[in-house]
Amino acid sequence: MKIFLSSIILLAILAVPCVAQNHDPFQGQIPGQETWFGTFSIIAFDPATNQLGVGVQSRAFGAGAIVPWVEAGVGAVATQAAANRTYGPKAIELLKQGLSPEEVVKRITDEDPGRDTRQVSVLDVKGRMASYTGKRVIDRDNDPKDHVHFGDFAGSIHGKNYSVQGNTLASEDVLKAMAAAWENTKGEMAERLLAAIEAGQSKGGDSRGMQSGGIIVVQPVKDLTASLQGDRVVEIRVDDAENPFKELRRILNVRMSGNHTTAAAQLAKDGKLKEAIAEQKVALDMNPKNEQISYNLAVYYARVGDFKNSLASLTVAVHKQPRLKMDVAEETAFDKMKGMADFKRLMQK
Repeated sequence: MKIFLSSIILLAILAVPCVAQNHDPFQGQIPGQETWFGTFSIIAFDPATNQLGVGVQSRAFGAGAIVPWVEAGVGAVATQAAANRTYGPKAIELLKQGLSPEEVVKRITDEDPGRDTRQVSVLDVKGRMASYTGKRVIDRDNDPKDHVHFGDFAGSIHGKNYSVQGNTLASEDVLKAMAAAWENTKGEMAERLLAAIEAGQSKGGDSRGMQSGGIIVVQPVKDLTASLQGDRVVEIRVDDAENPFKELRRILNVRMSGNHTTAAAQLAKDGKLKEAIAEQKVALDMNPKNEQISYNLAVYYARVGDFKNSLASLTVAVHKQPRLKMDVAEETAFDKMKGMADFKRLMQK
């Protein structure tokens, strides 16, 4: 009897997905376990800074750990669709050997029996690029039996020193928007990469939705041992989030806030305290959890005699990190505030 009941239960379990799939192709699907790694990405090179970068987003788990491969002074690679993780290191090594991106793409796909399910783009520091989208990646968009991908778009667009590519896209407009955003956005490469994938999402992005993303920017350095980050200018990832763009933006802001604190410190050193305050406030907006930013802002306010705002910023900093009180005791900028009742109460807490 137990064996008979177990058989019935097993048959029932096996039968449910087959019936449900006619109504909802996503039912029973575990995020990140999809057969196809639907993705849109951008690879880019900036000859003015020698920076290389990759930006990616996907409705699959961990896209930022799988899709981008980049090495300073060499090139950038995006491997996606049914992503072959060997494409990245192989492509970088072949670029080092002097092969062109076109030769690299041909070599790695010719050697891969699963190439029809792959999508890959390669860019080198000469601004040359090549892309490949496998036959099955394209055909699935025209296959009415493929409930997840039917009616979608897969392809790539090349521009000057950049390539955008994607599959399981809402339409070709995703790539067109990415290209336009890259070309028209000013600022540092990481910000331009994020703007590009955000633009792609604004046109529908991955037709299945959002989940993960990442941005990597590298730049050659003379002495890797002298750099805390090596050749990595920016390297951020969001593996699983309802809105990875929001989280990528937050993390990038935290990373980039240091540029503004550095600028503020130099302005203060040059005696331009009002400008330093403005720059420090930008940093604080980008990274509001950092007590050191609040502390330095308090110092700058104190130096211009704005004790009210100085105390407000100092209160935030000290509440987050009480040990900063030791720095306060040694900071001469606060000398004129030490007789204030509110200042005394803050230091005594």
